[in-house]
Amino acid sequence: MKKYFLIFCICNFANFNFANGAYFYADAVESAIQKTFPSELQSVVAAEYESQMDASGNIDTAGMEQVCYAGNYDVSTTQGATACANFVNTVADSCVYATGSGLKLYTNPQSEDDEIRKCIFDKTIDYVFAYEKGFQRTPSDPGNRICDKYGKPLKDENGNYILGATNMGITTCSSGLSVACIKNMTPQQARQYYWTRFYYKYRYYKLPIEVQAAVMELAVGGTGLVSAELRAAANIRNCGTESVINDCTAAAVTEYIEHHGVERFYQEIGNLRAQKRSGKAKERALGIQSLADLYITCGGQKRIFVTPNEATHSK
Repeated sequence: MKKYFLIFCICNFANFNFANGAYFYADAVESAIQKTFPSELQSVVAAEYESQMDASGNIDTAGMEQVCYAGNYDVSTTQGATACANFVNTVADSCVYATGSGLKLYTNPQSEDDEIRKCIFDKTIDYVFAYEKGFQRTPSDPGNRICDKYGKPLKDENGNYILGATNMGITTCSSGLSVACIKNMTPQQARQYYWTRFYYKYRYYKLPIEVQAAVMELAVGGTGLVSAELRAAANIRNCGTESVINDCTAAAVTEYIEHHGVERFYQEIGNLRAQKRSGKAKERALGIQSLADLYITCGGQKRIFVTPNEATHSK
């Protein structure tokens, strides 16, 4: 089943009301199918679900009826209609916080470097949790909005933004999770979300271990910040502008810290971020420099970096 974002706009189906505008990862649909239908019907239901979506990922009432028929629910009967409504509700309530094989390296590190990466990651997330705090639905916070699959905030019939929520820095808009899923998320589930949806998805693990704390902290503010401020801090010019870390960017960052040191990198990226912020946000940006010590704290061996001039003089 392909990974799509879905927008549900199903109302008054079999006298069961669904919230307009909520969208979820296709992972949630897959999870709901696995919970609801017998194994021999799951692939059929998934295929029908995909075929009923329009080009924007929407699925209407008639399309949902066909999905339910594929799962042997006859919606012309009260029993079948109720079962179908329950399935749609299961989709809405399915909270899939983490996916992918990368999660295995979080729950079961395979090497000493994996242990160090996990340690740095966890301490960085502790830093994030300290300022992002818990659940909130402040209307003025742009993150607390329901978005479409392109990240554009949705509005109701009166032109008002549809209110979502935020918890531990994870928003309904960026995650595609429902408000209920955001509210009920545990710290461990949030860590697994950050690990699979950010650290692994955008390949931050490809960077030198020493700088991964800074990159993960940046990611919470938006993956676009990572690519832009990472390039600026390490003076990278020819590695592209994509958010996913490529081999060119990883090599350029490695070269930078070998010449200038880890502390210099953290100072540069912290100062760059602080220039664009004020108040507590500026304090957090400068505070990122305190994360430079996490590599040693987590058991890494301090490396001696030699600048080009020093290398020349030593010959």
